[in-house]
Amino acid sequence: MKALVTRHFGEHPQMAVEQRPEPVIRPGHSLIQVHATTVNPLSNQIRHGLVPQSTAPLVLSNDGAGVVLQSDVFAVGQRVAIYGAGALGITEDGLQQQLAVVRNDWLMMVPETLSLEQAAALPINYVSALQAIRRVGQLQPDQTVLISGGSGSVGSALIQLCKAYGAIVLATVSSVPKAEHASRMGADQVIDLSSRLLSHAVYEYTNSAGVDLAFDTVGGELTGQLVSALKTRGALVSIGFAGGTHANIDLMDVVVFEKRILGFDAHLETDEDVMDALAELYLLAAEGKICPHIDSVYPLGQFEAAYARLESRQAMGPILLRLED
Repeated sequence: MKALVTRHFGEHPQMAVEQRPEPVIRPGHSLIQVHATTVNPLSNQIRHGLVPQSTAPLVLSNDGAGVVLQSDVFAVGQRVAIYGAGALGITEDGLQQQLAVVRNDWLMMVPETLSLEQAAALPINYVSALQAIRRVGQLQPDQTVLISGGSGSVGSALIQLCKAYGAIVLATVSSVPKAEHASRMGADQVIDLSSRLLSHAVYEYTNSAGVDLAFDTVGGELTGQLVSALKTRGALVSIGFAGGTHANIDLMDVVVFEKRILGFDAHLETDEDVMDALAELYLLAAEGKICPHIDSVYPLGQFEAAYARLESRQAMGPILLRLED
């Protein structure tokens, strides 16, 4: 089988498509013919040597989708989405290969409403968004939420899920095309930060009240602005830091208005949390309430172009590698 192997991590990672033996199925696992897998920020960080627990050589990517070839749980031919948790593509070979052996409880049946490519983009992004909303943010219907990075993979998932749970959604983006994408994903109001101040837009849309919750996928200098946009006793859930790991926050604003800053890390989810989330996502997808938007799909041999697209910061939604010949 073909596998994309990262042989050396660093500023200039060494990656190549290689022939490898077919994996052998183990108890409690299924053998999957991988159709498509993501090229995501985590795999990019790993190949650049920024994740200490990962060692080369390694096959990257911790989510994707394919078809069951052998299993003691799923029927042969069953379409499944794959959630790789904190293992696949991180501490053990992941999904940028044509065949993979995956734990049964990391597999989700794919409803007829989704293609395999859409299903490949769902597990990590939507499990993360769902748990940030439910477990950490504890979103309530009719609350107003503010989502940064509304055109990104997790940002788009947050928009769709918050809408599915009855929230009013404001989303921030950095350009007109990204604003159009966030609007298509369901945001009630989109704030283009290239032309508007965040504080002015939020107070206009909320009649100066501020938002109940903010979900921050960007980080950096934007985090402090999101905290300022919260209403009294509002909360910010920090999910990512593509824009930087340091923030400038007005502590007087936090103290006086009892605002909360909460962190979310998908790798802290228990197996039970993940199984529950995958079951919920299956139902939401089957009902047509969520559906990932794919930015682009590259054949395996064009992996360099796929990673270049990711690093361009221009992608609107997940980038996929197609594993089938």
